[in-house]
Amino acid sequence: MPRAGLSNASLVLLRSALADEQTVQRYRAKTRPMPGSSCLWWTGAVSARGHGRFWLGESDGRDVVVIAHRFAWALEFGVEDLQSVPVLGHRCDNPLCQRLGTAPDGSGHVQRSSPHENAREWASRRHAYGTPLRDSRGSRGRARAIRDLLRGGATGADLAAALGAGLLRARRSCRCGRTTPWTPAALPSPQAPASCSTWI
Repeated sequence: MPRAGLSNASLVLLRSALADEQTVQRYRAKTRPMPGSSCLWWTGAVSARGHGRFWLGESDGRDVVVIAHRFAWALEFGVEDLQSVPVLGHRCDNPLCQRLGTAPDGSGHVQRSSPHENAREWASRRHAYGTPLRDSRGSRGRARAIRDLLRGGATGADLAAALGAGLLRARRSCRCGRTTPWTPAALPSPQAPASCSTWI
């Protein structure tokens, strides 16, 4: 079985979808750039892991759906290349992102990866404060909230608020008992008030 997880009949359907201008336009109609973000956001269906889902059609009486950024990869590089890529990693940690490669601002987006490399990158960033991987809504909850916001005509400011809405934030405590939020804006650490000697 191909690495993309598609049967031979589904691969035929994928090739047909990539050659069909209406299907390609339907895919593109579900993507949206947002001011202040270098990601290309998906506004269609969302999988349980927060990735975009794109319906290709029916094969053998069953609906065939692909992960949206894998469709984008096949559209750009071809089905054979997609089959040779075991994992497409989101360097932006945004499973809704459809931007391939590196954006003009130098930020990484959907790129070739491997299961080992993708797991290592996730493990290295999952505990970092202010990252999407720490969102308390989970990847699907975050993706659906953002997708719904984008469908409603959100602005860049709306998106920024939604991106930070579920981020888990730690609190730092001083030995005198005072606490202060430890947010991404305050990293690496907030300054202790004059009355406090040290943060714990």
